[in-house]
Amino acid sequence: MATRLRSDINVTPLVDIVLVLLIVFMTLVPALPRVLKAGLPDRGSGAPVPSLLRLTLGRDGSLEVTGQAGVSLPAALGSCPDRILLRVHPELPFSAPTRVLDEIEGLRPGTKVALVAWSG
Repeated sequence: MATRLRSDINVTPLVDIVLVLLIVFMTLVPALPRVLKAGLPDRGSGAPVPSLLRLTLGRDGSLEVTGQAGVSLPAALGSCPDRILLRVHPELPFSAPTRVLDEIEGLRPGTKVALVAWSG
């Protein structure tokens, strides 16, 4: 009578490794630091609020500056904003916001620009 090969997998070593890893993680997780270091200003510190400029690129590629149409970008950046929010219509090609971002970088290098999702 011929002997047949067994095709069963021995899972005991796998279970041993998984249990050891479980014990290691259970002991290490409580020791991890749970502090989120956020540099928030104090409420009564009187720190200046950074100026914010809101730009909107419409469906036709027109640029609105804080809700006002027809204002040029150099004139809007003349007020020295610290941060800029740029809303872009989703149907515009990528070249439209890239052109505006390049123009902002050329006029005010290092200005922080945030792209905001179009909500309506």
